Amino acid sequence: MKDTLLVISLLLAVSLSVMVVRFAQKADKAGKSLEEERYSRMVAEETLQKNDAKLATLQELLKETQNKMTKIEDVLDQEKNVNLDLKKQYDELTEAKADLENKLHVTLQEKVAAQAKTQPPASAKGAQPALQAAAKPVAQSVAAGH
Repeated sequence: MKDTLLVISLLLAVSLSVMVVRFAQKADKAGKSLEEERYSRMVAEETLQKNDAKLATLQELLKETQNKMTKIEDVLDQEKNVNLDLKKQYDELTEAKADLENKLHVTLQEKVAAQAKTQPPASAKGAQPALQAAAKPVAQSVAAGH
């Protein structure tokens, strides 16, 4: 019986030793896995911080670009308004020029007609081409914009 008890105790001791070694190996594997997980998390955290810094930089750049775009749009709006004002002034000047040319033409015709009435009929025929020749450079000068 002592021998059986000794054999059972030895078997029990060996099996317990094997179990302790197995649990130690499993614990070591779990420790290594935990360490790898921690390392992965650390790397991920560092990457996240770097990406956050890049994102903040890009957001600042975006704000600056948007401010520049707003300023450019303001300048473009001002230029459009100036162009519209200039076009309006040009149109008004073109109308005024046309009106003045018409008035000059009418005035010259009236002047020629008035001189034709005051002069005798024979000399009126000779005077009319002379008046038209005198009025022609004035009309050309007005038409040319001088």
